[in-house]
Amino acid sequence: MSEALTRMRIALAKEGQDSKHAEQLLFWASSFLNFASFDDPDQIDRTEVERFLSHLSSERHASSATRQRALEAIERLYRHTDAGVPSWLKILVEERRPTTMPNVLTRDEVRRVLRQLLGREWLAAALVYSTGIRLIECVRLRIRDLDLEAGRLVVRDASDHIQRSLAIPRELLPKLKAHLDELRRAHIAAIGEGGGEVTLPPSIAARQPSAARSWGWQYLLPERRGGEHKAVHHMDPQQLHQRFERAATEARIYRRVTGHVLRNSFALHMIQRGVPVRRVEQLLGTSHDAVDESISQADTGVAPLNMPQTEVGPFGRRPTN
Repeated sequence: MSEALTRMRIALAKEGQDSKHAEQLLFWASSFLNFASFDDPDQIDRTEVERFLSHLSSERHASSATRQRALEAIERLYRHTDAGVPSWLKILVEERRPTTMPNVLTRDEVRRVLRQLLGREWLAAALVYSTGIRLIECVRLRIRDLDLEAGRLVVRDASDHIQRSLAIPRELLPKLKAHLDELRRAHIAAIGEGGGEVTLPPSIAARQPSAARSWGWQYLLPERRGGEHKAVHHMDPQQLHQRFERAATEARIYRRVTGHVLRNSFALHMIQRGVPVRRVEQLLGTSHDAVDESISQADTGVAPLNMPQTEVGPFGRRPTN
């Protein structure tokens, strides 16, 4: 296997990327190397990349979205070469960047969607929109990742290392506290019945098997409990995506609404309220230049950039560092 591809695989695992998305990126990166008949991307030039993209279009009849995903995979692959991403690839990525605006919601539309949700589904949507956390990162949150007194949560990678710390809006704190109280009561009851275990990362399960029943390792958004001795997993993000879409339809919003759309909306609203693009990228946990500054030009009815600095952020305040 290509050394760059191996580095890319390790990096994706550390980033905590959604497994399906990571598999797609690795598939297209590997397909590109096989097509070019090289293990080292540094030996491949722009002509070969364009030939591969043309092959996807003419021979494999790949859609525009698929070709864009393949190009994203190639760019990710080059990040892990010794020379890094070449200037010609940066130009190619920019030239082929989709011109359509991201699917985003207005603040009023976000409120309408949230009104159609209850309980853990509401909490998941509210956290994604108010902090910019990915839905997969949200469902993986454990109790130990929250500090309600400080009003913060931390996002960890697959190796359990903290990636970033995010502010929790004050408006969510009472609901989170009530939710944790409910989870605590259910956990104590489950322990009394001989259950109360959750799934653990393999490395933690090997070193600290008893952690499966500890309060700190419980999921913030657990699936509905099954049998009393069944280890509980987190909520299914795909089911949450589907529930968000139904909520949008119930709110008479006839566009696809997923966790990613809520994240896009978070980014847009923060930028339009005066938060620097680079800061938004840090909150999202994305790479440099991943947030397109043109998103701030979208006509969504959000307050303009020059609004007072005391009223910025999706829920009316600026996130702290």
